[in-house]
Amino acid sequence: MVGKILVERYELIDKIAEGGMARVYRGRDLLLKRTVAVKVLKDQMTGDAAFIRRFEREAQSAAALSHPHIVSIYDVGEQDGTYFMVMEYVDGKNLKEYIREKGRLPIHEAVHITRQIAEALEQAHKAGVVHRDIKPQNILFSREGKVKVTDFGIAIAGDGVTVTVGDEIVGSVQYIAPEQARGDLAGKQSDLYSLGIVFYEMITGKVPFTGESPVAVAMKHIQEQIVPPGRLVSDLPVQLEQVILKAVKKDAAERYSSAEEILEDLASAAENKDVRVSKTPVESNYGGSDQDDDVILRPNPPVEEESRKKVLPGVMWMFVKGFLFILLLALIFGGGYYFINSYFFVPEVAVPEVRNLSQSEASQVLRETGLVPAQEIEYIYDDVIPVGNVVKTDPAEGRIVRVERVVELYISKGPEFIQTPDLYGRTEMEARVILSDLDLDIVVEMEYNEDVEEGLIYRQIPGESFRISPGDQVTVYVSRGRGPFDIADLVGYSEQGALDYLEDNNLRAVVRYRFSIGSSGHVIEQDPEAGEEVRPNQVVELVVGE
Repeated sequence: MVGKILVERYELIDKIAEGGMARVYRGRDLLLKRTVAVKVLKDQMTGDAAFIRRFEREAQSAAALSHPHIVSIYDVGEQDGTYFMVMEYVDGKNLKEYIREKGRLPIHEAVHITRQIAEALEQAHKAGVVHRDIKPQNILFSREGKVKVTDFGIAIAGDGVTVTVGDEIVGSVQYIAPEQARGDLAGKQSDLYSLGIVFYEMITGKVPFTGESPVAVAMKHIQEQIVPPGRLVSDLPVQLEQVILKAVKKDAAERYSSAEEILEDLASAAENKDVRVSKTPVESNYGGSDQDDDVILRPNPPVEEESRKKVLPGVMWMFVKGFLFILLLALIFGGGYYFINSYFFVPEVAVPEVRNLSQSEASQVLRETGLVPAQEIEYIYDDVIPVGNVVKTDPAEGRIVRVERVVELYISKGPEFIQTPDLYGRTEMEARVILSDLDLDIVVEMEYNEDVEEGLIYRQIPGESFRISPGDQVTVYVSRGRGPFDIADLVGYSEQGALDYLEDNNLRAVVRYRFSIGSSGHVIEQDPEAGEEVRPNQVVELVVGE
């Protein structure tokens, strides 16, 4: 594609980025003599006519947006099956790259960036445009340091991560809202959830959920609560933590109803007596300064209270200072000797092997070794160790610890069993959610089945209520609908009778008429012919005599 000129106007100079749905090129608008960004849809995204229509319609809507924190869309077009979007070129880093370079951002800088994203979303939502794929990769910085939100048109047309290609989920599942992970319709509250996750990552330096696969991460967005950012960042003001926690509520109705509300709470946090408000422009490492009067939140410096000291006159004061100095030295040396002797010279022992012993036997062995069994016992499932016996210890056996160290015992509850759920009639995604929640793996088989609607499960192994262990596999068979079959001989059928047959067998009819003596109103020819293999929804041509 490099070097190609689209619609005799946009020259593609070099590729600067690539995502799940499109490639981005730095280009040149030959008419207006300016640098632009050209986003070209990948071939696999252009095979669906309905998708292309939605892409063009929504991209046109996004092009109508005009805001200093939204990347402008200049043009949308197509050439020889290549669909593209021409946008404002932003010559700077994206937020993901910036976070990777700096780690967690200073609180005031994270707030400043969040405010600019929220202002962009406020403008878009008022215009009826939902982004659906807010993530750091879609947040760019201009040379002047202003935030620019990009990918409105593609995100909307693609429904964010609800678009699937094969078995892969397209998009960044680390930032999607629970309703998007379930495949439900996304709205503006979905954008606000994603903004909350981005704010969380800037504040803490990491995303709240990770996993081995996109589905695993999506399940965590649906089922798990985030670790409150205040536990990871000790100087985070409480009001800012509350902004994040409200934005990422699982239930969309409990989140902010608009980006404007987030902006109001950020402004309110700045007025809190526990934080100081600065009206100076924000200087940042991503280039330049934003000259807006943006609020910066910093912890208030402690107020120094003056204390009055009574000064003793002459020799008396010197005597007191000397005495206090000697006393201080004695305390330091005495305390240091006690600390060193007690800390560095405590006898050490190895944690003994107590696996498979009863709780009382294990406790006795620990005491004889000079260790202390924990008062509270942990009970866990184990497929090998009998019920009531020790599975493991913490610290682990063989580890060298100090005498009188408390050792936790983990006692077996025996093997864990799960009853398999009834998955008949459910979709593959529903089955994945249900089985993941039960800590079971899924294997999907696609087969023809004329009795069950396409896309629904008609069989499972093991069956319902079968006892299995966590991590075991459940195989589900998903219907592909009715398979190929041999068409009947319709010659001699009345026209209506033939049409009824085709409708009953999910075939489409094209009828032509031809003069025929003695066969008026009846089928005289058919294509495909009798006995040939056809598939559901295939067109069958009928010739009817008249």
